[in-house]
Amino acid sequence: MTAPKSDSAAIRQTVRALREAGWKLDGVWDGEESEPATNEDQAVELVTSLESAHLYVSKDGKGAWVYFVLGNDPEEVVAEHTLNLSYVIDRLLADWLWS
Repeated sequence: MTAPKSDSAAIRQTVRALREAGWKLDGVWDGEESEPATNEDQAVELVTSLESAHLYVSKDGKGAWVYFVLGNDPEEVVAEHTLNLSYVIDRLLADWLWS
């Protein structure tokens, strides 16, 4: 994938990569409360409405999350993630770096 030009593009690419890897979207947590997000548009809309947010996903009974911080350069919007998502996120970030 090419490097994103905006925060929302980076979030959308991340959500797509997770879904393509079989992860199910569960919700977005803003630090105080959680909102369900079961499709790409919901997830992107909820995350981009905040300064920072966790996107929760699940697969095969296991949970994981990606922490987004908006306002960074688009290729830096993914600030943290659980280790079980490394095989998806690290590849995505490498694609952004080398595109």
